[in-house]
Amino acid sequence: MFIVSCRREIDIPVSSLNAKPSAAATASATTSPVGGDKITFVVDLFVADKNGRFVQGLNQDNFNISDNAYTSYTYQLIDVSKAGLTAKAGGYSAMLLLDQSGSISSSDPENLRIDASKIFLSNLGAEDYAALSSFTTNYSNYFRLHSGFTNQTDRMKRSLDTLSNSVGGGTPLYSTTVQAVNYTAQKGITSNKAVIVFTDGENTESGSLLDATAAAIQQKIPLFTVGLSTSINSSVLAQMASETGGAFFYAKDAGQLISSFGTLGNLLRGQGEIYRTTWSVSRSSGKWAVGQIISSTIQVTLFDGSVIEVPFWLRVK
Repeated sequence: MFIVSCRREIDIPVSSLNAKPSAAATASATTSPVGGDKITFVVDLFVADKNGRFVQGLNQDNFNISDNAYTSYTYQLIDVSKAGLTAKAGGYSAMLLLDQSGSISSSDPENLRIDASKIFLSNLGAEDYAALSSFTTNYSNYFRLHSGFTNQTDRMKRSLDTLSNSVGGGTPLYSTTVQAVNYTAQKGITSNKAVIVFTDGENTESGSLLDATAAAIQQKIPLFTVGLSTSINSSVLAQMASETGGAFFYAKDAGQLISSFGTLGNLLRGQGEIYRTTWSVSRSSGKWAVGQIISSTIQVTLFDGSVIEVPFWLRVK
């Protein structure tokens, strides 16, 4: 298999990694005035096959949002078109922040998060830099920096190998995201900086979602979130990405991590294509107002009949 970046191709042994297709919500926004019981919005989606390549040829029949009985909202797909990402000049400085809490041993028994992270590192271009950190309550301050920003990744890959033997503890997601953001803002080598947050669960410690997003917004560090398993709060991870200008990959299966991490480099560079999906959502009661939240899941049906779930979150403006 070859995972394709816009700068080079990397040979990856897919058969041994059990890679699967994935998708991410890369942007979302409302597109009509408030005050009525119906509003329109767009969600941009990057859809990747198991090789990390953009899936071509999808149309309106491939996208759906099931009506949400709990919120009494009714969704209707209006349009699907293709668009290009906005290119970013120069390289990027991306911090990998990996969840090492105890539940990882069951959600990712084959350590595919480690293989996926190595794929991301192998896709670094000449002007790109990465740093590696992880989090668990087993660490004295919950956050551990394994490598600062570099494009010499051999040592970083060796550090990744050690993570398979150091799983345990709780999930201090919010406070360690703030630490990763602060480090990236101070030490990132390029002007294009980001933090990639991987987790399989919800925050179990102090800190708040507002702390994490506020730090990222203030320092202009987008959060690219990757959530594994049904134990995550997908709305939280989608919000972290949406409010900071990042993207959210939801992986029900660890095999989806391979294609997710394999495509992150292009998203960070703003290179590639997306599907721009336009929807309307109607309320059974009340009116739409500024500040309200639209949060649901888009089902993307591929040509083989498999379905990828793409949670999204947006604030009405």
